[in-house]
Amino acid sequence: MKKSMLFASVTVCLITAGVPAFAHEAHEHGTARINLSVEGQKVEIGLETPLASLISFEHAPETDAQKKELRDMATIMRKADTLFIFPTEARCRLEKVSLESEAISDGLLSPAGTPAAGAKGGKGETGSPGDKREDGEGHADLDAEISFICRHPEKLNRIEVDMFKAFPNLKEIEIQMVTPKGQGAAELTPQANVVKW
Repeated sequence: MKKSMLFASVTVCLITAGVPAFAHEAHEHGTARINLSVEGQKVEIGLETPLASLISFEHAPETDAQKKELRDMATIMRKADTLFIFPTEARCRLEKVSLESEAISDGLLSPAGTPAAGAKGGKGETGSPGDKREDGEGHADLDAEISFICRHPEKLNRIEVDMFKAFPNLKEIEIQMVTPKGQGAAELTPQANVVKW
């Protein structure tokens, strides 16, 4: 699966900082991995998770119901300011959300009513049966790049991750971070979903 520049740059930062970066780990349903970077006013989040952690399938949608489920998931992910919550006094606002899955056509992950950026070959919403790109075993991931701008970054000292409420199949998130206070890692669960730095 194509990795984002954000994921690569945060991974390089984590390796050089002595924090073990995520290797391409086994595809495990119910889990997600997040790389968080706080630099100046920018907060960058790179997320990778099996599609089955967010929806009930992990292949190109085959029915209208699956297309709707996928669009609903993408809509929730695009409202990332309800999934990743910073201290109010930091005055953070969502700047950008980019979603990608090698098994799903760009059109289904794009905001409603907008053309898919970088859509491949104009395949529209369904793609062709021969165009499904998974890992050979029917497993597929979702990659997300999420950016926030914070007017008062000096007030940033924690993040609450509310993805567990939105996606009940998600049971665990491994998070690695680089902040002005250093590097760190944590494991989040529905009962412990806040990371402080």
